[in-house]
Amino acid sequence: MVAEFDRLAETTRLWNATWYDSTLPHWLLDRSFVSLNCLATTTLHWFDSGRVWGWEGTDCCPGTCQHVWNYAQGMARIFPELERSLRTVTDYGISFREDGALDYRGESSRMVAHDGQAGTIMRAWREHAISADDSFLRPIWPRVKKSVEYLMALDPDRNGILDCTQYNTLDAAWEGPMAWISSLYLGAVAAGAAMADDMGDADFAEACRAVVATGGKTLVDELYDGEYFIHKPDDGYEATNTNDGCHIDQVLGQSWAIQLGLERVVPESETGSALRSLWKYNFALDAGGYRNEMQDVIDGGRWYAMPGEAGLLMTTWPKGGAERAPGTRGNQTFVGYFNECMNGFEYQVAAHMIHEAKPGSDLVEKGVAITRAVHERYSPSKRNPYNEIECSDHYSRSMAGYGVFLGLCGFQYHGPNGHISFAPKLAPEKFDAAFTAAEGWGHFRQDRRRGQQTETIDLKWGKLRLDKLSFEVDAGHEVESVEATVDGKAITA
Repeated sequence: MVAEFDRLAETTRLWNATWYDSTLPHWLLDRSFVSLNCLATTTLHWFDSGRVWGWEGTDCCPGTCQHVWNYAQGMARIFPELERSLRTVTDYGISFREDGALDYRGESSRMVAHDGQAGTIMRAWREHAISADDSFLRPIWPRVKKSVEYLMALDPDRNGILDCTQYNTLDAAWEGPMAWISSLYLGAVAAGAAMADDMGDADFAEACRAVVATGGKTLVDELYDGEYFIHKPDDGYEATNTNDGCHIDQVLGQSWAIQLGLERVVPESETGSALRSLWKYNFALDAGGYRNEMQDVIDGGRWYAMPGEAGLLMTTWPKGGAERAPGTRGNQTFVGYFNECMNGFEYQVAAHMIHEAKPGSDLVEKGVAITRAVHERYSPSKRNPYNEIECSDHYSRSMAGYGVFLGLCGFQYHGPNGHISFAPKLAPEKFDAAFTAAEGWGHFRQDRRRGQQTETIDLKWGKLRLDKLSFEVDAGHEVESVEATVDGKAITA
């Protein structure tokens, strides 16, 4: 630090200036980035051996837990080498079993968490896509492929639905088909297809896409109630379950897929209806008051939202069934999660709403409002605004907030293919924001006026190779001509 202080300070200030040179609200830039400070706390350790290792929060719950860190979008985009290390050293190294199973906490818990395994496969695709070439994925591809096959083996009829016992991030093993875990499974298989394409494994890509095509239809036929997606627990309701409830993560697999530029795994119409149902039934202006009212049915829940504070609740039962949620052997502490507002989950839904929004859609407004509710809960008059908590301080899942920023930029990137794409969702007529790529970062600007649309990519640090650029054109306009320049010199495009 002494030797490199001038360089480090200059680059830090340059990033800060680039980040805040944006048309996005200042508060949203703060809220979507501030949770990355958990990397500078005892939540994360970078050992002398080079290994990256994390708790869920400060000194709480060991092993860089897959299904918590699944939500944490920020680290991969800002410090991608840390995420690549987690995939190679931990998930597809220490945690990998020869049958393709991935131990979800490394040495700390030698078992599979089904949501964690599915998300880790999608993170492998993400780390490949935000690399400069295929040098990250190619060495681990045989193991990644096995981890996809492991999940597919739990779906022997290849209908896209998992109905085995499914251990998950709500600290319980749930039973019976549920859209939440099955959408993640389909997202993992879609990521498997995309990686197989890039690795030249056409047969495996085709097999994966067959499951995705069937699974999207099966999800709707079996688990969509006409408004949102539900859980069909096994007869007897022995385990924790959401049954007919409206659950916050019901289309999480599609949230991942759209952020990563994968093919759809849940149909667009039903996904939109599910997201609007979450707004209708789960967004509460008085989330703490709701928790109090539910105590006679579902006891417990931590105070992440106090009476009078707004938030997106984990699960509600607008059509009944809350009394069945604990099952006959559910741990009451974990059942209490349903009454809570956990900001990592809230960010995930907010980002998904924004990503799905078409021009003029109110889903952008709803996604921003959910994010604002978290921001208000962390007002410095109430709590430490730099410490987003869950079961501990500086909780890693909060880095899901960066996904809201990605959604508002409509950002897609594939480094090995040299492809970058923007489709701004908020005030696209004049939009400015930062972006990060495999080997550099900079500033993006979009201007629409007098029948012209101008895109400017200003690289501030590092390098950037591009072969293909994609931008969303204003509705009602057609492209008649394109001009492209690099450093003011015209190029053929």
